[in-house]
Amino acid sequence: MNPQQMLHRIKRGRTGLALGGGGALGLAHVGVLKALEEYHIRPAVISGNSAGALVGGLYVSGKSVNALIELSQELGDNMFDHFKMSLRSGLVSIKRIHNLLLEILGEKRIEDCRIPFYAATVDLKSGRLYYIHRGRIADAIRASISVPGIFRPFSANGLLLVDGGTRDSVPLRALDKHRLSMRIGVGLLKTSLNDDFPEALDIFPDEEKEESEKNEAPGISKILSRTMAITSTETTFKSMKLYPPDLALYIDIADKMKIWDFKRHEMAIEEGYRQASNQLKRYFG
Repeated sequence: MNPQQMLHRIKRGRTGLALGGGGALGLAHVGVLKALEEYHIRPAVISGNSAGALVGGLYVSGKSVNALIELSQELGDNMFDHFKMSLRSGLVSIKRIHNLLLEILGEKRIEDCRIPFYAATVDLKSGRLYYIHRGRIADAIRASISVPGIFRPFSANGLLLVDGGTRDSVPLRALDKHRLSMRIGVGLLKTSLNDDFPEALDIFPDEEKEESEKNEAPGISKILSRTMAITSTETTFKSMKLYPPDLALYIDIADKMKIWDFKRHEMAIEEGYRQASNQLKRYFG
């Protein structure tokens, strides 16, 4: 089957879409959805993790791509106004974000949506992976975006639910319950990594230097952000290799914005659209 025949089959059939996590980089998913729609690919089922659950959940609720772009513009510049520092179970309280989601989505439930939806999350107590498929969309998103150590876990059904990327960065397995013509996975690359074989290192400590602003170790926020970017990118690669989709789209904007840089929402969406369009063109011709 040539690429054009495959595209025709996809348009006539059912496509599943799995959206990976990535903090602010997740806004690139909006651009990916726009590119898919231009190819007349409208997902019959969507799964998402963290930022992917946020964009996917809003999309299945009935928000159009244009509405998502407008929403990102309204919230992007002021996103951190909705964060509040907390010393209980996480560095940042997510209550305001949850309330904002309820304001946008109301009581709308996943099972009432035309497009089936799954939000990936992990129970901190058991380490078990769950795909939320029923209940309020706002609650499902709230659970899936709860980055451990940053946001407080979401308590539900006797579980402590956190970001699904702990175990499943791009939740392709969530699509397996559906008969699909094609499964598309979207991975967000948060940093530049390679798959080279690890090198052996003969370590020689640097000579001690006088402390100065230039030589001080990076701050805790930078260390956390960088660690999250490396770990998240690695788990993205592993998810796509362990459960390979029919079509893998990788969106790499690591050099253009950081994981919490919500103010660059326009660039994230534009890059998601541009890179997805280029990859779809290469695949389908």
